[in-house]
Amino acid sequence: MARKTYTDAKGRIRHVRNDEVAAIVKQLGDYLIIGGYPEEHAKRYAQIAHTISRWPESIDALDKQDALNSLPGVGGTITSYLQEIVRTGTTAKFKDNQYGKPPPRSVLELTQIDRLGPKTAKMLYQEYGISSLKKLKTALKQGKLDTAKGIGKKMRQTILDYDG
Repeated sequence: MARKTYTDAKGRIRHVRNDEVAAIVKQLGDYLIIGGYPEEHAKRYAQIAHTISRWPESIDALDKQDALNSLPGVGGTITSYLQEIVRTGTTAKFKDNQYGKPPPRSVLELTQIDRLGPKTAKMLYQEYGISSLKKLKTALKQGKLDTAKGIGKKMRQTILDYDG
């Protein structure tokens, strides 16, 4: 049987499921930034993801109690996204982009690279058409990103070394 809780380095009991849901919420925030959603709103998703991962009660229990909105920073709209994520593992918000055509989900691969955040992923997607790790590595090897902002020598090496 899979482990449902664990003790973190600081001795706190943590829920594996909360970490899983938090990762999806964080991805959603990154995705929204890449898709042109105002950053001041999208960064709330990272804050909410952090809260979920540290919450002492299981996210599934909160959902069953209809208490997801008791999490700090979670209002009505985000509650509905959270319910969807908890119950299905995803949300329609990944497809709905009121700020233009949504980027492909593969662009989220880029944010898995250490020190490559959603703003850099957005720039790579919008300015260079890079929507996957494979395309990023190809563009680097071809020298197409030699003058790209935020992609210096150390970052180029980090990208080339990344195995994700």
